[in-house]
Amino acid sequence: MTIHPHEPETDPEFSAALVLAGGVGLGSYQAGACDALLSRPNARIGWIAGSSVGALNGALIAGTEPSRVVEALQVYWLRGSAWGPFGPPNASLRHAANWMSALHTRLFGSLGRLQALGPRLSFSSFYDLAPTVAFLRRTIDFGRLNGGDIRFTVATVDVESGDVVLFDTGRGHRIEIDHLLASCGFLPEFAPVEIDGRLLGDGGLAVNAPFEPVLDEAEGTVDPVFILDLFARDGRRPTGLESALARKNALVFGNQTWARLEAYRRYWDRLAAQSRPPLFYLSYLPVTGEAGPEMPYDFSVSSAALRWNAGRLDMEEALSRLASARASGAAVTVIRRARSEEPRAVKASPPCVPESAAA
Repeated sequence: MTIHPHEPETDPEFSAALVLAGGVGLGSYQAGACDALLSRPNARIGWIAGSSVGALNGALIAGTEPSRVVEALQVYWLRGSAWGPFGPPNASLRHAANWMSALHTRLFGSLGRLQALGPRLSFSSFYDLAPTVAFLRRTIDFGRLNGGDIRFTVATVDVESGDVVLFDTGRGHRIEIDHLLASCGFLPEFAPVEIDGRLLGDGGLAVNAPFEPVLDEAEGTVDPVFILDLFARDGRRPTGLESALARKNALVFGNQTWARLEAYRRYWDRLAAQSRPPLFYLSYLPVTGEAGPEMPYDFSVSSAALRWNAGRLDMEEALSRLASARASGAAVTVIRRARSEEPRAVKASPPCVPESAAA
């Protein structure tokens, strides 16, 4: 009998671990992947580890009532911007509009997410995340987030010592807004935060995809681990300055994750296959029209919808390979599918969510 991967009556239940990397506005890719995962009736999320925007997405997932998680992610990522809810009609115009969106963010901020700081007597950062903080306070139930239904780990870096500092609800730590802001403190764009006498900055300064705490406890388990990176280490040859700068960013952050993951793979290769959980590596491969090295600062709805769609399709591809990954005992399954450029309709709300709906 042929078993189809998306038949709920034949799929066993599983509790997934998500590792969510940083990447500013590219985070809608992770939201789309979460949308695909939670659409499976046999799937639940048991653990989230995140850095930077991955920590923000993780907090929305862990701190929101399960039936409203996708809605909360949609309100944050798919609400309107200065460039309108609909993308330009073709890829060349889309590229120009995405650059305009990124430049708008750089100069003035992004409505409901971050605001640019003007001239000051002393420098702290270029941007303030006060709009995001207001949204998180309205949306997240921090009692739920710290309640243990989903284990939640936030990665930060001690700016002075360079040490990685983890906050983990599974180890009795309580995570609040300041911990999320510290994980987003990517110098000099965003300010670090002092917590318990330590000045803590973005987890991406050392562990952009903080999978170590998850994999340290994964040996002998059977539930899948999904690493959702926002920078693809593989890509096309640069053809000019813009594409060269974009590839540099992708290589720096993508290889940071992959090099650490390779160390685990070499260790797990020496273990029996049944001792290894299914481990999937997904990364955002930019669609046509992205704003080169400035794409993390393009918060336009059209770009967010494309990234959301890419994340959803990548997660669906990963889920379709779950049974075969378990059977083969592969140490790491890398997801690279045929790419679709146009976004599918996003369920539950229109692409442009009015600002008032975020309240």
